[in-house]
Amino acid sequence: MKQELPVRREAADEPEVSEARSSKYQLRGRMGTTGLLFTVLAFTAPLGVVFGFVSVNISFGVGVPIAFVAVAVLMALFAMGFTGMTKAIPRPGAFYTYIREGLGRPFGLGGSFLALVTYGFNVTSCIVVSGIAVNNLLGAFVDGVSTPWWLWSMVMFGIAWVLSYFNVELSAKVLSVILAVEVLSVAVFDIVIISNGGPEGPSFEPWNPSNLFTPTIGVLLLFSIGVFNGFEATAIYRDEVKKPAITIPRATFLAVAFLGIFYAVSAFALILSAGTSQAVAVAGADPTAMMPDALLRYFGAFANQVIAILLVTSFFASGLSLQNILSRYTHSLAVDGIFPRSIAAVHLKHGSPHRAAVTVGAVLLLVLLVLVLSGGDEDSLYAAAAGVAFYGMLLLLCLTAIAVIVYFRRNKSSMSFWRTLIAPIVALAGIGFALFTASFNMELLVAGDPLLLTVLLLIPYASIVAGIFLALVLRSRKPDTYIRIGRALD
Repeated sequence: MKQELPVRREAADEPEVSEARSSKYQLRGRMGTTGLLFTVLAFTAPLGVVFGFVSVNISFGVGVPIAFVAVAVLMALFAMGFTGMTKAIPRPGAFYTYIREGLGRPFGLGGSFLALVTYGFNVTSCIVVSGIAVNNLLGAFVDGVSTPWWLWSMVMFGIAWVLSYFNVELSAKVLSVILAVEVLSVAVFDIVIISNGGPEGPSFEPWNPSNLFTPTIGVLLLFSIGVFNGFEATAIYRDEVKKPAITIPRATFLAVAFLGIFYAVSAFALILSAGTSQAVAVAGADPTAMMPDALLRYFGAFANQVIAILLVTSFFASGLSLQNILSRYTHSLAVDGIFPRSIAAVHLKHGSPHRAAVTVGAVLLLVLLVLVLSGGDEDSLYAAAAGVAFYGMLLLLCLTAIAVIVYFRRNKSSMSFWRTLIAPIVALAGIGFALFTASFNMELLVAGDPLLLTVLLLIPYASIVAGIFLALVLRSRKPDTYIRIGRALD
């Protein structure tokens, strides 16, 4: 009788692989598509993006709506390969695991360190800006009031730290409510402005694809891609969702589609609020004033006060989402023995990475104390941290796209050639172009002297090198730990 060789099956054929694993380090949860979607969308702080970043995009041209559509397509192409990896590799770890599978253990550990740095700078910027947002909120109601920004940053961070200790479903419920309110508020703004038509009346010029082909196309796409971060975090919750092989891809594509439509329509409304012919000049003169001026003109002073409240909750939600993501990357590295194994413990009741959450919170508290004692200007601190996070995410997406391409060239898959090769290559080209643009335009991301810009630019690369170096040391001194890199023994 002829004996067949064992065949490696795709995770799509084993939708419950993650739940079937028996491990004391396995996280537990029952999030569905909606909970996962809202959790990762909160990371992007949609209201904060529309209020503070879309106007910066508009200063480079009125083609912002069509640029967001183009970037949504690009991110969907990236997501095709990315979610293909979630099916082919039924293990937690997200970027950490996927880069390891495609590019090897040293780059996998380097990628995990890059993820920690990227999300770490991101949450730091969020903590700082949340304190600024509370001060702005107080100023919107009481003239002349002034309090230390760091006081409110501490409060916001502390609440998120406590919530990150518990089951992710508790965070999901909090994030869902906050996100629904901020999305509704922006939707009202969009409907009113688009219905009104603005000072120049309705215009569809912002949707003209020819507006993309300008000398500023690189910068325009750079800032458009930069506000799409967050959708990739779906995979980090693999052990905490129902039917991960179905839920993760579904939530990922829904997040990309939502962000593309939401940002494109909101940018269109913001352009109309100033007039299509004047929008670029208005945004260029003072990007931070474009949205407040539109609110004052079409809704009255009360609307700015309402938005000031919602901005606080938006940044809080983003900070909570980021702390949850960092806790799970830290948990995965602890499971593999890269960090102390004691950090990997899972809460018996909540199924959460509670020790990793406490550790992440402690490190962030230390970072915040250092920033406060440094006496730096809060706006500069926020911009520097956001700039590094912005650049690091582009680099992380590029590494992952390369890993996807290499992995599926080495391993046979039932998935289509389009999904495993063509889509990732196109995504890599687009994101790589944005990374190239950012590398030579760091002054657009962070204000500072050339030395500071160089140092900030090198931080993401230094984190990769540090991870690779540590992996090589582990290979010679602790081979058992080296073998586990990328959650390989789950």
